[in-house]
Amino acid sequence: MITDPTPGILRPSEPSRVQETMFALNEALMVGSVRQHEFTEAAEHLNAQLIAEIAERKRAQQDLAAAKDEVSQYAQRLEEMVRERTGQLRETINELEEFSYGVSHDLRAPLRAMQSYSQFLVDEYGTQLDEKGVNYLHQIMRSAVRLDHLIQDVLNYTRILHSALPMQPVDLDRLVRDIIETYPNGLPIKPQITIRGTLPKVMGNEALLTQCISNLLGNGAKFVAPGITPQLEIAAEERRECVRVWFKDNGIGIASENHERIFRLLERIHPATEYEGTGIGLTIVRKAVERMGAQVGFDSELGKGSSFWIQLRKG
Repeated sequence: MITDPTPGILRPSEPSRVQETMFALNEALMVGSVRQHEFTEAAEHLNAQLIAEIAERKRAQQDLAAAKDEVSQYAQRLEEMVRERTGQLRETINELEEFSYGVSHDLRAPLRAMQSYSQFLVDEYGTQLDEKGVNYLHQIMRSAVRLDHLIQDVLNYTRILHSALPMQPVDLDRLVRDIIETYPNGLPIKPQITIRGTLPKVMGNEALLTQCISNLLGNGAKFVAPGITPQLEIAAEERRECVRVWFKDNGIGIASENHERIFRLLERIHPATEYEGTGIGLTIVRKAVERMGAQVGFDSELGKGSSFWIQLRKG
């Protein structure tokens, strides 16, 4: 058995293992250094991107704030312009209304003179004119009357559009009976008017209701076949919180294709040579009812009369 004569001294194989360990450590350090450098570069790159993104967002916020401020200033200028133009438009409308009232009243004076002088000619000099001359005078008189009615209806329509509108309970039964008592007797055939029961109180404006009822009764008495006595019936029915008032007649009725036209301004569905009118009466009814917050409608069939109604709140 051979023993090592110098104990404590490394054998030749031990230095090689140390060197391998050192090489491994150096290699690991080098790899770690490279990785650290790569991580540092990536972090710097990400940091630069974040800085750029933050700067871009700040610019976007500044641009948005500037845009909001510009829009706000533009809206303010536009609002001021609208107020200014609205004031100018209101002044113009008032001036036009005053002008139209003045012109309308001024026009009625010569129209009445035309009627009076035409009637004077017929009465005093009718025997000196032939039949054609007398017919011409009657045509002048009828045209003057028709134009006078048109002017009155236009004035009534304008008054309804712009007048003050106090709403209060109205005794509909009393109002309708008063209107019937003062109903004009100048119609070719006096209508027979029937009131069914006692009409209830409603919420409305008495002046506008008077206009509506007068126009509906006038149409019912006017648009009848020749030689037929107008039969008018007024009745009311309660509908929850409302009252629907019916105005039925035995007139010529309205064809279904004309139902959408009758409430339009200056819309006529019958020739003026057959039935006189201005084409504004039902437009006045519709506008007056709308201003009272109510409703209007009708049922009608050609040759079978019409049933108009207005629906108002209970009084």
